[in-house]
This record gives sequence, structure tokens and C-alpha cells, in this order.
Amino acid sequence: MDERGVEMNSSAHARDVVVAVDGVPVASFRDVVARLRFEYPGEDPTHVEGVVLREWEAFSAGRPLVVPAAVEEGAREILDQSGD
Repeated sequence: MDERGVEMNSSAHARDVVVAVDGVPVASFRDVVARLRFEYPGEDPTHVEGVVLREWEAFSAGRPLVVPAAVEEGAREILDQSGD
């Protein structure tokens, strides 16, 4: 399996995700929600997303591990303007 790929089956768990950023295993929000919705089909999808968001907030109290690439571009625009 590609180290960034995640198979959609009932045995796919967080431990199966091998993408790492700064040594920390990570998965996309969409992949996590999809796996959990698959494993808990009786749960309301909105509830599943809410649980994942609450867990993310609990784990992300410090510096962000990753940011969208657009954040860097936005920061460059601001920093370029402050140099004027």
C-alpha cells in the first residue's frame, strides 16, 4: 500500500495511517470522517464530524502541525506589504 493511501475497509484504523509530519502520524480530516462513518454507520454523519472536530481541538492546543499551503502565500502577501 502507498504510504499515503488508506484503504476503505473496516480494518482501516488510525494506526494504519503512515503519513507523518515532523514524526507525527497524520490523516486528512475527510479520510478520518469517512473511516469513522464506515465503521459507525448508525451514527449521524454530523455527529461523527463534531466528535472528530472536538478531538482535534483537544489535541491541537499548541502550534499547528500543518497548515494549508495557501496560508504561507497569505503570510507572504502580508509580509510583503509590511515591508513598504
